[in-house]
Amino acid sequence: MKSLFFLVITLFLLAGNVPSGANNPLFADESRAYALPTLAKNNKGEAVLYWTEKDDKNVVYLYLSVSKDGGKTFSDKKLIFADAGLGNGRLARPKLLFKKDGTMAAVFSFRSGGATPSREQKPAPTAHEGSHANHDKPATAPANGGRPKRESQIRYTVSNDGGNTWTVPVSVDSDPTPLVRGFFDAVVLPNDEIAVAYLKDVKNSTKHEERDLRMVITKNGVFQEEKLIDPVVCDCCNISLLVDSKGILNVYYRDNNNDIRDIAKMTSADNGATFSKSQILFNDQWQLKGCPHSGASSSVFGESALISWFSGTATNSSGLRVVTNEGKRLFVLDNPTAKNSYLVTAPNASVVVWEQVKEKSEEGVTLIGLRKISPNNVSETRWVENSENGTNASVLVTDNEAIVAYEVKQANKLNTIKVSTVRL
Repeated sequence: MKSLFFLVITLFLLAGNVPSGANNPLFADESRAYALPTLAKNNKGEAVLYWTEKDDKNVVYLYLSVSKDGGKTFSDKKLIFADAGLGNGRLARPKLLFKKDGTMAAVFSFRSGGATPSREQKPAPTAHEGSHANHDKPATAPANGGRPKRESQIRYTVSNDGGNTWTVPVSVDSDPTPLVRGFFDAVVLPNDEIAVAYLKDVKNSTKHEERDLRMVITKNGVFQEEKLIDPVVCDCCNISLLVDSKGILNVYYRDNNNDIRDIAKMTSADNGATFSKSQILFNDQWQLKGCPHSGASSSVFGESALISWFSGTATNSSGLRVVTNEGKRLFVLDNPTAKNSYLVTAPNASVVVWEQVKEKSEEGVTLIGLRKISPNNVSETRWVENSENGTNASVLVTDNEAIVAYEVKQANKLNTIKVSTVRL
């Protein structure tokens, strides 16, 4: 009888919480495709997991869940927004932000009129060129005489009650012109306003793809008119925003200088009012006539920062690399299958995760790798246990443990999500 009593009490205490590992009931609906699990910390220091789900009608749902025990269990999920137009591709990872005043904000890509068309429905792309030196060279125009009619927005929504209810999402850009806006990142500034950086179609361009780098910033919670901060960039690589330990806003993005596609940075010491001149972070000298669709990830690293990205350079150690904000390259993962890195700050360190094809795997099975980066040491690669077929990982450090969330690829294309822990 006592055993039954304690069982009932235990179940009561666990009500509303689900385990973080395999067979997690948060991701148990086998009719849905799960994607882009992302970890963050809220203002209470609690681990927050958010992700997308797509149902059999192509409706995409953005959910969040909170852990009050360092990632061991997560609460029932809360819906942020759902629509067939909600972006959930690898280069359109939503961003959940936590302001000092307790407000939560979600920023995401949105395609008017529904989901992104399938690959079979998309027009065949032409080879696109874009550089600081060749903007006067028009590309071959589509057969109909103009660029394909595509449009995507970046929208945001706000919750003032811990994620229980959300405002109607609106565009961060007040410009009504139907253009592509994407590859964004968002961050809370030291003054508690929100900055969003994104790539935007150049109006009236005759090229297949030509975009510039823009930023919008809130004032008293309302987004102001956008700013052009770099007119010539790589067209389809995601951006990374970081506020460092000194309160400086850093913008990391892939530049395009005569088809040299290296990572550049710009900084602002006044909450985005003005920016420094763009500078190349490390001279990889990767020459590529086309966009690699691969941007940067960044994290605070003491009084500096770490930035990770892939470069296919033929002259300067090809592979996934980690570089300091001062331009010192710490290491390169030279395995050509290593990709999709994600950096996070840890106490007196940073942690990077990525995916890589398993050694001697003829089927291309991927694993999730992890390294801890300290000021005087970089650990050897550790493989997240039972992470076969893992992809699109994110990581968060709590109590000397790395919580790693990632998709698990399925043969039926309905990926699921797994959350693992690694002792650091």
